[in-house]
Amino acid sequence: SNGLADWVYGEEIFDRSPRAYWWSPDSQRIAFIRFDDTPVHKFTVLNHIPTRQEVEETPYPKAGQANPLVKLGLVSVAGGPVQWADLGNYSETGSLLVRAGWWPDGQNAYLYVQDRAQTWLDFCTVSAGGEVKRLFRETTKAWVDDPGPPVFLQDGSFLLTSARSGWNHLYHHDRDGKLKGPVTSGEWEVTTGPFQSHPIERVDEKAGWVYFTAKKDSPIAANLYRVKLDGSGLERLTAAAGDHHVAVSPKGGLFIDTWSSHAGPARVRLCKADGAPARTLDANPVYGREEYRTGTFEMVHIKTADGFVLDGSLLKPPDFDPKRRYPVWMMTYAGPHMPTVHDSWSGGRLNDEMLAQMGFVVFHVDPRSATDKGHRSTWTAYRRLGVQELKDLEVAAKWLGEQGWVDPARIGLSGSSYGGFMTAYALTHSKLFAAGVATAAVTDWRNYDTIYTERYMNTPQENPEGYDATSVVKAAKDLHGRLLIVHGVMDDNVHVQNALQLVEALQKADKDFEVMVYPRARHGGFTPKHYQRLVIDFMKRALRPEK
Repeated sequence: SNGLADWVYGEEIFDRSPRAYWWSPDSQRIAFIRFDDTPVHKFTVLNHIPTRQEVEETPYPKAGQANPLVKLGLVSVAGGPVQWADLGNYSETGSLLVRAGWWPDGQNAYLYVQDRAQTWLDFCTVSAGGEVKRLFRETTKAWVDDPGPPVFLQDGSFLLTSARSGWNHLYHHDRDGKLKGPVTSGEWEVTTGPFQSHPIERVDEKAGWVYFTAKKDSPIAANLYRVKLDGSGLERLTAAAGDHHVAVSPKGGLFIDTWSSHAGPARVRLCKADGAPARTLDANPVYGREEYRTGTFEMVHIKTADGFVLDGSLLKPPDFDPKRRYPVWMMTYAGPHMPTVHDSWSGGRLNDEMLAQMGFVVFHVDPRSATDKGHRSTWTAYRRLGVQELKDLEVAAKWLGEQGWVDPARIGLSGSSYGGFMTAYALTHSKLFAAGVATAAVTDWRNYDTIYTERYMNTPQENPEGYDATSVVKAAKDLHGRLLIVHGVMDDNVHVQNALQLVEALQKADKDFEVMVYPRARHGGFTPKHYQRLVIDFMKRALRPEK
């Protein structure tokens, strides 16, 4: 296919988009990636509901197996032959093309090339004739994430993010790729805010300002900042506490600030470039909240033995009595770079309030690898997904157990996708959790795709001990507590074989468990009413909340 990503590239590199082509600035040429899935094993997904089964076959490379063959082409929209980039210096079977685009003059393209384990990233230029020149190679102490597109300046230099220091920051490169210096630095992360695709909002070259989002003042809340190109004059522009989403005007004189916090829902304000308020667009008082009796919400911070601070949130029942001992419903996702705890008015708050009304204390927490507290914290998951994460979740569970109003024998855990893996892993590798709901869970990383899995684990051939240590299937005999496994039979992302392998291993180990399958569900998309009732009923039976 040309310009249309296959499954693994679309899912893991192009942010669940099939688009794998880039227009030149003058719209005269297109750069695109050609995908050849011939060497990729096809995985079969079945719809068992029709009388005659419906069969789907999708090229899906599992960890350690062959990837699609890819190459970059440049073509004129007026027609004519494709000019293929000369990638002779890279292994055809061992390389990934993770991003492409054009220099501002539209004459040359740029290309990011990585090894399949993503331990390095080459920033390359591609001439009109297809000649590939490497400008520089990016490396870290673990894997290298796609830094996003470069932001070009008028002199041909560009800004790019890098986690080379262990913290994600902005760096200035000249037009030949040579590093001119850091634009930001320190023990905090430049990162995208809610609904943003790039941390740089605008560059005002005339005034010398770079406007960007980061989590400098709070690792659980994004703010808008500006800094001079030489790294001086750093200013925070969004004043209110909470998580901010901004939209800077085309000329940069104003920006729209939409923010919320754990204390209140989203509000919208128009601000001047220096952060001064210009007018309120939506005060959003939500007077309807006064009609309801809600639980007591608080942010918590739990210190681990090595000094790392875990961020979490607690919601106590509306009629909370500190003399009682409550069950805790603990929720997490825990995947690398995927925090779930934010200083914001989350859409999941309504569901949590419902659980609190039933008598649960509802607790959310992120292990260190999921946070925005530096890439170096995320790297603790390298080659052993789940191991350090579980240690952090156990610290949180022990902290809960030390609260006089928590029953440590009634702490349950739930999560979906990576959170499902984390739940199943916890119940087979720890004795601190009484129950868990593992939804759409990876149960052995050998079952998941190459690009995601090998970024964090390398291949099973290179890291067999790591794959064994993180396998839920291999630890089935150690199941502790009550486990509910939920999976969609037609899941084309985390295949149902994950659930079936675990089911068989638990049966062989003579372990009791519960399982529910949704015959037509993909990765999610379960029958909503039935799924919600299933999970709640299970947790009520397992943890016995008292109203």
